Amino acid sequence: MDNIVFWGLGLPGWITIATVLTLFLVLLFTKLKEEVAFLGAMAVLGICGILDQKEDLAGFSSESVVLVGVLFIVVAGLIHTGVIRWIMEHFLGTPKNYPAAIVRLMAPVATLSTILSNTTVVALFVQIVKDWAKKLGIAPSKLLIPLSYAAGMGGICTIIGTPPNMIIAGLYAQNTSQHIGFFAPTIPGLFCLVVGILATLAMRRLLPVRESREDGTENNAVQEKVPQIGVKTVVSALIMLAMILLSSLKVMSLLQSAVVAAAAMLIFRCCTPDQAMKSIDWNVLMIFAGSVVIGTAIQKTGVAEALANGVMHLCGAKPLLVMIMMSLTATFVTEFISNTAAGAIFFPIVYHAAVTMGCDPMPFLISLMIAVSSSFATPIGSTTHLLVYGPGGYKFSDFMRIGIPMNLIILAANILIVNLVYPLG
Repeated sequence: MDNIVFWGLGLPGWITIATVLTLFLVLLFTKLKEEVAFLGAMAVLGICGILDQKEDLAGFSSESVVLVGVLFIVVAGLIHTGVIRWIMEHFLGTPKNYPAAIVRLMAPVATLSTILSNTTVVALFVQIVKDWAKKLGIAPSKLLIPLSYAAGMGGICTIIGTPPNMIIAGLYAQNTSQHIGFFAPTIPGLFCLVVGILATLAMRRLLPVRESREDGTENNAVQEKVPQIGVKTVVSALIMLAMILLSSLKVMSLLQSAVVAAAAMLIFRCCTPDQAMKSIDWNVLMIFAGSVVIGTAIQKTGVAEALANGVMHLCGAKPLLVMIMMSLTATFVTEFISNTAAGAIFFPIVYHAAVTMGCDPMPFLISLMIAVSSSFATPIGSTTHLLVYGPGGYKFSDFMRIGIPMNLIILAANILIVNLVYPLG
């Protein structure tokens, strides 16, 4: 199949594109369960030979998928010992209205995400936000997407805030023997964050009112025995802090520290094995595994690279147009593959384009950092979106409704602020 080429892309690439488009149509216009649709897409990619058996099943053993599953158990320990309730009562307060609640939530979450993994931050806050929303008389689905957006945008603001920033900075150092400063993306990132919060406020009516799966199945007895503050509360809080410190200080990877934390939650009986298993949203993990496989196919068949090279060919030697189109393309691609992969794929293309045009690569790379972390329109575009997907009871189209305009707004903010802080010349 690789010998058959249309417009620079082999037949496997076109089959992958057709599979992704069909998946979107199924998710948007049918009532087929999301996890079944993703399994169907995986089957097509395997049967057509796009991916071998190992690649087609790799999503189930993906580090990201395992991490999300383990974090469910860590959060279960925090819930059942009262840590979640304590954080809600002492940090989020009681805002007077829904817009105030959005700001009260997004600002501190974004701040935490500048130095901590946004996955960790969202995993810790999901249940806090659910309980807090119910206390305020607001549907949790009206706040969980803003939670995920805030974590993603906060991570852009420092070099260590999100993996693609570190990848791009590392590749730049390899190519130039120079380093991108720790705070190089801070001003553009903060500007986009503020714009993002204001845009969320302006588009808050696009956030749906949904009922999560657990809301529909919980019985009155479970509704949740209010956990008492005690020794186990302190123990589980210390476990959480240890997990954060071990991963932040690079003593362990985030996955390793999360596995240790989950085991500690069970050993110290912060949650029972039954509570731990019930806390895992298996449907979300199935969707996540499927998205990993689809991302592999998009990378392997050259779809992402062909799209980026096509944009370069169309734009010619016009620096501003190249920046706009590359940022737009990177934002689109990162809706389907990890932002880390998107950063790695687009770096050589963007860097080479800047050098060829005789431009300083820095503004192009800063805009790329923001673009590959600006995935707002699909739940598979970010791990944090998948963490809120089940608890929010969302549909696939809910993210598109608010996420597509958010993508365009942040794209405009990105291009504007980068050109003000790092002029093209």
